[in-house]
Amino acid sequence: MIDFNSQTYQNILKAMLDRIPNTYDKRDTSPIPTALGPAAWALEGFYLSLDQVQKAAFVQTAVGQSLDYLAVIAGLVRYPASSAVRLGVFDTAVPIGARFSTINGAESINFAVTAATETANQYQLTAETPGAIGNEYTGPILPITTIPGLASAQITDILVPGDDTETDEELRQRLVTALNERPFGGNIASYREYVLAIDGVGAVQVYPTWNGGGTVKLSILGADLLSASAELVENVQDAVDPPPGQGLGLGTAPIGATVSVVAPTELTVNVSATVALSPGSSIEQVQPLVEAALEAYLLTVRQSWAVNVSDNDVAYAADVYVSRVTAAIVGSSGVVNATNVRLNGGAADLTLVENGTTQQVPVLGEVTLSEA
Repeated sequence: MIDFNSQTYQNILKAMLDRIPNTYDKRDTSPIPTALGPAAWALEGFYLSLDQVQKAAFVQTAVGQSLDYLAVIAGLVRYPASSAVRLGVFDTAVPIGARFSTINGAESINFAVTAATETANQYQLTAETPGAIGNEYTGPILPITTIPGLASAQITDILVPGDDTETDEELRQRLVTALNERPFGGNIASYREYVLAIDGVGAVQVYPTWNGGGTVKLSILGADLLSASAELVENVQDAVDPPPGQGLGLGTAPIGATVSVVAPTELTVNVSATVALSPGSSIEQVQPLVEAALEAYLLTVRQSWAVNVSDNDVAYAADVYVSRVTAAIVGSSGVVNATNVRLNGGAADLTLVENGTTQQVPVLGEVTLSEA
């Protein structure tokens, strides 16, 4: 790429004036620089536009709609926001299509009843507002539709997480991956591509021939990067290789491939540490800050959970390191040092199991801090 940053008004005007012999008056108020100034100003604008056009032409620098246009090269489109599907619990039967509202002020959104579950008076509720906002509220909801006899309505579990519109960086990474890996004919890249396109899926580990030739296992996380719900696992299974006719090519998987879709086991990570605090700080003050820092660290682990770490094989890793946990604690405001850091009671790193038989994903458990 050509660097146009130096093409400023002052530099352009200077280059113009340098081409004029010094025998002429080139002082600021003289006719020559006065005449050349507007042209230099216009040319600076042209160079700015040219810089934007150049950036829009490359995957590495394009943004917004320009990146959408480039994604077509790999047959990709930006993932739109998807609606969360939640579990609604009521004290009476409610009709399909009934609408309810959360009661969290300016953040409140509406949900509609879209399906009944196998449990009486429990229903699937789909957010009318797409995006991760549908995952946030839990608690009582108010009926918009009049339902005789209804006295209690609650929104509880996340069945299928809602996800926000794919960001430029996420689309860029997916585009680069698609161009490099070239998804085709049931290879690992193709499984990853069409599973991640399913609403609610945030990550997938692909294990080929995990139980013999023709078998494939897909372990998935929800859009919230936590272990997928049973409903999401079923949705993906039906889309990829629906039972009972598995291996027949009735889904997106190739004919002859028997695909098993599962959710990884959540491994609870309990953390304990002895901390030295800055003057004026207390355990009560730093506790939520440390918990937030540890949540952020484990989120980075889950974000790389589905990245193949081997060049010659299929291997995944989601280990939790004592050093990173210690850094997260010490990096919290009010903490100056941390010793005796323990993960699930031990001083060693946690090595999670990631293979075709068992997959694990770390989630934060109890955080116990004691003052030095």
